[in-house]
Amino acid sequence: MIVQRSRTSFWFYTFCCLVSFTAFGWYEVTRPTAGSGDYASSAEEQVIKKLQTVNKSLTGIGTTAAKDDMTCTCNFGDVENMITFEKPENCGPDRNYLQKQFEAFKKADPKGLFAGGRDYSKTAEILPRKCALYIMKRFWKDRALTPEEKREADIEFNRTAPPTNQREVKDVKDYKKDPWLFAKCDKDTGTPERYGHKACVTENYVNLVYNSLIDVADCLEVPAKFIAPKLSNESGLHVNAFGLVNDGGIGQFTDQALADVAQNFENFKGRINNSTKESCQRLRSIPGAVPAKAAEILSEDSQRCHAISTPPNPLRSMVYYGIFYHATKRNSNGAWNRSTDAKNPDFKGVEQLMKDAGIDSFDKESIKEMIFVMAYNSGPGRPPVFYREWLKYRIATLKKYPITKADFDMNYWPTGPQMKAKTGEARVKAIGKKTPLTLAEYLFAYKDSLYIPAVKAQARVLDKALGAGTCTENKFLEL
Repeated sequence: MIVQRSRTSFWFYTFCCLVSFTAFGWYEVTRPTAGSGDYASSAEEQVIKKLQTVNKSLTGIGTTAAKDDMTCTCNFGDVENMITFEKPENCGPDRNYLQKQFEAFKKADPKGLFAGGRDYSKTAEILPRKCALYIMKRFWKDRALTPEEKREADIEFNRTAPPTNQREVKDVKDYKKDPWLFAKCDKDTGTPERYGHKACVTENYVNLVYNSLIDVADCLEVPAKFIAPKLSNESGLHVNAFGLVNDGGIGQFTDQALADVAQNFENFKGRINNSTKESCQRLRSIPGAVPAKAAEILSEDSQRCHAISTPPNPLRSMVYYGIFYHATKRNSNGAWNRSTDAKNPDFKGVEQLMKDAGIDSFDKESIKEMIFVMAYNSGPGRPPVFYREWLKYRIATLKKYPITKADFDMNYWPTGPQMKAKTGEARVKAIGKKTPLTLAEYLFAYKDSLYIPAVKAQARVLDKALGAGTCTENKFLEL
């Protein structure tokens, strides 16, 4: 069982994560578009079976990538409604800073198992490569701007904009610099150097990330379309994403999360090392991708380059993510299934409360998935507790307001004044509803959490740009 450890209080950590998302994730939502049966739900098992089938037929590793569909409802390339890779010569030196590291990965991967191209038509059903390209190109900004650059941009905009669409040009001191949300690591250990610009999203970069994701998904049985919206929200699939609370790498690992990975590592190391799957064999071929022992997993904040530096990342970070996925799911489901409390004879578990609330017929697996997603941000034990609290809150109002599926709608985001209100009754008052709060509203008002709506928002963006179900599971985070 994972023991949660943290150097800061839960509420401080939650606040930092919310601030980090405000800078990181919500910009992405609103910006204009330019294993084992013990762990898997029935829907996930279907995806896993597809992964296993694809793995058996996956050939052409290290060869030139076959052409794959790059259409979208977006403007992320030279051709409208097509996503295109960036070219190093167009990015400039300030965004080509990872090229040296990518060359080092090629030396560690002489057969091009990850750094080379593949026949991507064979994994398109699992997760099309264009999903990775779109997520990586759309994430955050290409360059972090200084106050001076922002002011100059407003002046330049006004030179060609019509009089009715002029921007206010403020004093330099009234502009805020963009946060620096990426990192540089010159070696496998140590503290990252924070950096402001996104690495050039070249085809080689996308291939390295995508190949790593697909092989870890297959080897460790992690549904790729389930984790894609979450990774879009967390790191944008960038190997060197570096959050505001020292959460680093594709998996946005904190010290606590890496400690959890270390606690569960030996079991999963055995799965990788003993597997005959081609995907697992490829993981084992890259030095450092799968540590020899748990003690080699460096969890301290001062060692965050361990989850960022390449090689062997992004592969190592994705391996850790696969382990964290299963450990978190197991513990979240365990907390959900809790039915007794030795210290509280009146304790009622989730299943009993759902019966009392008259919603025993609702899709429990879909609701459990929502709680599991929140567990990534809040730890596996708390979300089921929060859900039980909401059920008891709603049971008290059942006669007048029966619970419906609309109460589980995660297509929600608070207004500015609601965000500014203090957590608790002040937020409830700011929301201003005469009817009971939905689950999403309750979690925001009383638990200061918007994590499920944030991930759901990423799924909506992906569905709109690339087609429903292309990069996400069907009915993701909904009943």
